[in-house]
Amino acid sequence: MEQEIIKPDAAPKTGTQAFSRTGSLMAALGATLLMLCFTGSAMVATVWAVSRLIGLPDMFMYGLMALGVLPVLWITVWTAGRAWHVEKLLAQHRDIDVPVFSLTYYFRNG
Repeated sequence: MEQEIIKPDAAPKTGTQAFSRTGSLMAALGATLLMLCFTGSAMVATVWAVSRLIGLPDMFMYGLMALGVLPVLWITVWTAGRAWHVEKLLAQHRDIDVPVFSLTYYFRNG
């Protein structure tokens, strides 16, 4: 059974779409906060479980958690830039590109 793909003759006008800067900002902020919460809680749970498993003192565990904040912040900042970049591409009716895993890439090329 063959299905016909219906495509419009031209891209819809920008004003007819539901994209706005506020909506894009809210979507990017939501993705960023989600990543912050998930990676932060995963880091805390992992450090706590490993430190309890091998019997590390509490002060050492807190030190590892303080070091674990760095990758969580890196992932959060990268996600913020990537999410905003994707929202801009979608608003321009373009396809999403391949992610670049550089902290400043999306802030320099934005």
